[in-house]
Amino acid sequence: MFLFSKVSCHLLPCSLLFLDGNNKLVDQMASITKRTQNFLQSVGLKVIRYRYVVLLLTLFCTGSLCMYLPDLNIATTLESSFKRRNATIQDYQEFRDMFGRDDKIILLIKSEDIFSTHFLSRLEQFHRDLENTLPLLSEVRSIINAQYIEGKNGELQVSRLFEKLPENSEEAQIIKEKVTSYPLYKNLYISKNNDFVLVIVKTQAVSALTEDGRRIINHGRGVPDKESSAATTGENRQSISQVENAAIIGILETVVKQYSTENFRIVFSGTPVYQYQVEPMIRENMMAMSGMVFALTFAFMALLFRRVSGIFLPQFVVLMGLGATLGLMALVKVPFTLSTSMLPSILLSVGLTAPIHFMVVFFKYQKRVGRIRAIIRTLGHSGLPICMTSLTTIAGLLSFAFTDIAPVAHMGIFSAIGIWICLCLTMITLPAVISILKILPGKDRERLYEGSFYNRALIWMGRTGIYRSKDIYILSLIAFIVFLPGFAKLNFSHNMLHYFTEDAPFIKQTELIETESSGFRAMEIIVDTKRKNGILHHQMMDSLEKIETFALEQNSLSGLPVTGKILSILNILRRTNQVWHRDDQAHFVVPQDDEAIKDQLVELQSKAPEILAEYTDRDFSLARLTVMMYWKDAAMDVKFVERLRAFTIQQFGEDVRVIVTGVVPVSSSVIKTMMISLVIGYLSAFVMIAFFMIVSVGDVKLGLVAMIPNIFPIYAGLALMGHLDIPLNTYNLIGASIIIGIAVDDTIHFFHNFRNYYLQSGNVEHAVTATMRSTGRALITTTLILVSCFWLRLFSPLKVISDFGLVMGFSLLVAFLGDVLVAPALLSRLYRKGDSKIIDTVKRVGIPTSASKIHTGKNGP
Repeated sequence: MFLFSKVSCHLLPCSLLFLDGNNKLVDQMASITKRTQNFLQSVGLKVIRYRYVVLLLTLFCTGSLCMYLPDLNIATTLESSFKRRNATIQDYQEFRDMFGRDDKIILLIKSEDIFSTHFLSRLEQFHRDLENTLPLLSEVRSIINAQYIEGKNGELQVSRLFEKLPENSEEAQIIKEKVTSYPLYKNLYISKNNDFVLVIVKTQAVSALTEDGRRIINHGRGVPDKESSAATTGENRQSISQVENAAIIGILETVVKQYSTENFRIVFSGTPVYQYQVEPMIRENMMAMSGMVFALTFAFMALLFRRVSGIFLPQFVVLMGLGATLGLMALVKVPFTLSTSMLPSILLSVGLTAPIHFMVVFFKYQKRVGRIRAIIRTLGHSGLPICMTSLTTIAGLLSFAFTDIAPVAHMGIFSAIGIWICLCLTMITLPAVISILKILPGKDRERLYEGSFYNRALIWMGRTGIYRSKDIYILSLIAFIVFLPGFAKLNFSHNMLHYFTEDAPFIKQTELIETESSGFRAMEIIVDTKRKNGILHHQMMDSLEKIETFALEQNSLSGLPVTGKILSILNILRRTNQVWHRDDQAHFVVPQDDEAIKDQLVELQSKAPEILAEYTDRDFSLARLTVMMYWKDAAMDVKFVERLRAFTIQQFGEDVRVIVTGVVPVSSSVIKTMMISLVIGYLSAFVMIAFFMIVSVGDVKLGLVAMIPNIFPIYAGLALMGHLDIPLNTYNLIGASIIIGIAVDDTIHFFHNFRNYYLQSGNVEHAVTATMRSTGRALITTTLILVSCFWLRLFSPLKVISDFGLVMGFSLLVAFLGDVLVAPALLSRLYRKGDSKIIDTVKRVGIPTSASKIHTGKNGP
């Protein structure tokens, strides 16, 4: 930290110099550059002197953080989409505290005759086994324990649908008639065609574990009593954990397998089941991608460096940085999500750029001045661009750190921390390790590279950009026009089902259950009047009916099924009114008399308060309306949720509080936050990176020109997504910031070296050629590693990950071509004639130079 604070002290005056238009600008910039180089060299001397202390401190610090790695966990809950302070999550948690968890497990059971005595007997056993074996259970509901409202002797009666199982076909037929004629059971306990039975499993909303996750603070099995539920809610407000969810679904699978037969076929789905299915996919993909990336980078460095130190030392830096970063995540209790699961593979590839650049320059100097002096020369020559490239990458990643989308923010923050740790290890620990090890110069290997295809290809591309700049401009314009239609077709998405293939069992089961139950994803509307008996008025009920009608009408407006069914106190009130009028079907309506509404609901509360507890509170001050929707892309729900929220608020005055929450509104909020984050994140990333670019190259005009080749990769990547119909989701939202952060790394190295060589020679061709020969090796190495590592994701079974890898690899390839072709073309136009004033100033200030020898290929950079 001391090292980089000192560097910042040297570089901070540059921001003021950019506003100064006097003739001393070049003198001051050159002087600052020289002082920074001298400072970095002095740091190298101190690191070499105390190399064993530096190494031991590094191992102690990183090792201490790595001790927390076993505490890492994966979160796929709804709350993990946003930060805790987010208003959307606060509304959802408030609803959860009032009515419990809304994302239930839905089981669909198929049989030849769901009303036969044999089936009902087996269903009753299955129902009881679920109640007795599932942990953290709130309730199990089916026709086995369904409540039946009817009138007897002029009074409202509430009882079980049947107190005992039917013993013969006649009794079973009576049960069938009661179920099929009872309006509240349709699409809730039986399918619309009466050929499937639905079982609803509702788990606790909050965790039963202590904060350290090591002890259970209440019951572990069976249906809880009210006291234990209250204790859990009062003592621990955290949502049910992924470990607990996995335990629930794992036991559920076991019970389902025991009961599944040809005539008792069971499928199940729901958000908890989705979380259970996705968690191992994230874990397996993370491990597989990290292993493949590590192996690929190892192979590339073996091919290009052809020496043990060049292979293992960069990997040593990155592995320590990765371990420390993941340990820090575990320490501060930040879980993995699908988005942050790509962090290890990204650090294993992106984190290599700093140590690779260091090792390339070190090897160049070593064959001239020896190992120890080469360390000092490397820090003086390339320390500044290495620092600035890492800072630009960090700036790009941090541009999304302040978004409310938790996975995106955590990805940006901890990726930036990982890059920062790798930078510190590169500038401090790596020199200490090199000074301890006996690394041979390897002159023959360096001579082989001078005549290699890579070196000759880079020099050819640089010269092509200089001498055929007009052709490069024309080709760039053509590419811009070709990509334009794709950029216009870019769209947003937040569909959790995209993580599965269309033929995945989970998808098929979900579609079947949705078809038979008319949707099971919930949008919850809470209308709080803030006064006792506030909903016991026909005006209130009329407003709720209007909302219900409005929600159902959206199906015809969109042309696609949106709302399947709506559950609310209105359904209960219609049934009680029907019973009060001798079960006349014509009276299955909401009464228009305030006294009738009050009398019916008060009588029902005295007979069966648990029924009303689903839709209101004890004081009748609020009403809950649950809109059951089909599972689809949240981007399609955004307008629907906004319209329904606006319509609901319009129905009530300012004194009534309206909360619209649940799985659907939370998911749609992600889309809106993504749109805002995209604009703010990309603009802030561009501004921050442009500043670092100007500082690193030491020239305002040159720094702004250097940003031009880094705009096109972002444009090309987003356009490719549009052409291939790849949506912009939470996983690839930060893709462009990663692209610009990484792409600028190579640009900084290129322009930093170009400026030095140009100031010393005054010749653009010589400066470009010398740059390609010195830093080109690192450019092509890092590009090959990064592109290949991102394209490895094409083998991932998760489509969102393979799409992300394709776009990222393509964009970084475009960025490389921009650096070696477009940048030389721009420089040839910018410096048509040598600037003798700048060159004289550099000679007067005394920046160290060896460019006059480098272009011959016989000496160091």
